[in-house]
Amino acid sequence: MGVVNLTVQLSQPDFQKLTRIVQNLPDFANVRDRRRLIIGVFEGVPQSDVILARLDLEGAPMGVAVEVVRFLCQFGRVAYDKEALAVFLNYIQSFTGDEDTDFIIELFQNYPLDVPASANRGIKNWKGIDSTADIKEKIIGENTLRDIYILNLALEASKAVVRIRTPNSLGTGFMVTPDLLMTNNHVIQSQEVAEKSDFSFNYQLDTNGKECSTQIIGALPNGIFYTNEEFDFTIVNLKNVPDFGNPLIFRNKLMRRDDRVAIIQHPGGHLKKISLQNNFVGYADREVLQYTTSTEPGSSGSPVFDDDFQVVGIHHSGGILPEPGTQKRYLRNAGTSAIALLNDLKNNVPKIYTRLVK
Repeated sequence: MGVVNLTVQLSQPDFQKLTRIVQNLPDFANVRDRRRLIIGVFEGVPQSDVILARLDLEGAPMGVAVEVVRFLCQFGRVAYDKEALAVFLNYIQSFTGDEDTDFIIELFQNYPLDVPASANRGIKNWKGIDSTADIKEKIIGENTLRDIYILNLALEASKAVVRIRTPNSLGTGFMVTPDLLMTNNHVIQSQEVAEKSDFSFNYQLDTNGKECSTQIIGALPNGIFYTNEEFDFTIVNLKNVPDFGNPLIFRNKLMRRDDRVAIIQHPGGHLKKISLQNNFVGYADREVLQYTTSTEPGSSGSPVFDDDFQVVGIHHSGGILPEPGTQKRYLRNAGTSAIALLNDLKNNVPKIYTRLVK
């Protein structure tokens, strides 16, 4: 059996199978996502900048996968005397199917990788894994470390989130162009309801805990209006819109289990809030998003954000929800994927769609 001549000497079949697994990772389709993947793998590792600088992530997925695996095998050890390849394998194994996960666990059994594959992020699992001498600074349970710039992205995005009061309900919406707002169909079902509703900008607290000055406006009479009951979203044309910064940007991306989604909202119709903890995706396809991110009645119509605070869906409901394609039910919140929203607008109201994707 041939052997690739590396610091961690994987057999040729193991090397080839691992590169195929890496190639097929959801975050390996393009350079930007590959870079984010490597940043996530080595977050907090002193050599992370060196690894990023030396890795060539340009090119076709298969070729880059070969480069990444070869490089990590050659790199050697990183923080806490762990092999770079071991850190990488521990990170990606939670995104792989059962067969590939079993293969990764076998790699830890067959090669001197030093650190066991972690089957999940359960906080109770730390007990008994490390000796007292091993315990230094630790990621306990899930890794909650984030780059500080995310706070800036969240603050900028929040300016486009709007409280909605209709004759019969309270909800949330968000600006998708300088004068077009998106919310749920079950919040605003018709132009008539839109024109009887008010839309409050900046309904939130300032850095001193004081309520900000709020601007309340209405819908443009006989303005642009579109609604889709199936996907539970509505587009409303507002009039006399105050300066709120930039409209939110949609990301036409298929999310995956264990991605994070944050939601900026007006829960209960109250002051603007953000939910960005315990915020994992439980299920995602091209139409449905289910997640554990906290919401309340009144949050309907809120934007669902990825880690770059681009819109990957619109929130509409929650409860003990059936997971599509299975017989299982889970306590989750749910929304419509941005993929479905954009496809519907492109097919049915291209004039609105072209304004959103500029």
